[in-house]
Amino acid sequence: MQNTDSSGSKKDPIAELQARLEAAIDEVRPKMRRAFDELNARLDAALEDVQPRVDAALSDARPAVDRFVADIQPRMDSLLERLQAKLEALRSELRSRAERATRPEEEPGPIKGELPPTGSAAAEPPPEK
Repeated sequence: MQNTDSSGSKKDPIAELQARLEAAIDEVRPKMRRAFDELNARLDAALEDVQPRVDAALSDARPAVDRFVADIQPRMDSLLERLQAKLEALRSELRSRAERATRPEEEPGPIKGELPPTGSAAAEPPPEK
């Protein structure tokens, strides 16, 4: 058995449900708009109430923030200078290492702080203690 209306045509339940939903939304839309407008008006009024207190708190806090920045700025500048100096030292070390790596191989010379081997002492290992 099929659903039919009084004229004898078939009813589509989904289309009927869709039409009912759209009608309900159209009915509720003005109420929602009014509610949003009222909420917006209340929010604006609350912000107008709070704004002077926020401004006063900001003006009270500003001197403390300015003092803090004035105290910390020299330390930050000093730290930045030290970091930049260390970075430059690292860059120059990396440049010198890169230059040594790209140079043709040379005869290894004596290591700093080490005496060059002499005669028969060079062949003998150092005495163990």
